[in-house]
Amino acid sequence: MNREFFKSDRYFTFFDYLVSHGQLLLRSDKIKGFDVNIDIIFFGTTYIQLGTMLNGIKIRLAEKNEAISYQSVSKYLSYEENNLFEIESGNERYFIAAAFVKVFENNFEFNETSLNYENAGREIAGSK
Repeated sequence: MNREFFKSDRYFTFFDYLVSHGQLLLRSDKIKGFDVNIDIIFFGTTYIQLGTMLNGIKIRLAEKNEAISYQSVSKYLSYEENNLFEIESGNERYFIAAAFVKVFENNFEFNETSLNYENAGREIAGSK
């Protein structure tokens, strides 16, 4: 498996989390010298092992049994529709268990979230 589907040299932060929908938002702001935000949204998120600041990012679909030893996470990953994502930033590797992920470009202001919006922007990548 190990399919990389998104890579960026931009700086990303852990920006928002919507508990009711299990949505996690990582954002690279447009105010950092770029015309648009890049929003990475994980849907159906149940496990997050992640730093809050990421300088450059690669996202790949990981093997479901890779580096996770928590029983609740293993049970979640036992369902076909759920996935384990590996985030690589610098020399670090992190893991997120979620159903799927989508990457968007948008023009939201710093205080606006793209979570739970019908139109999060222009989709540029995703796991599906």
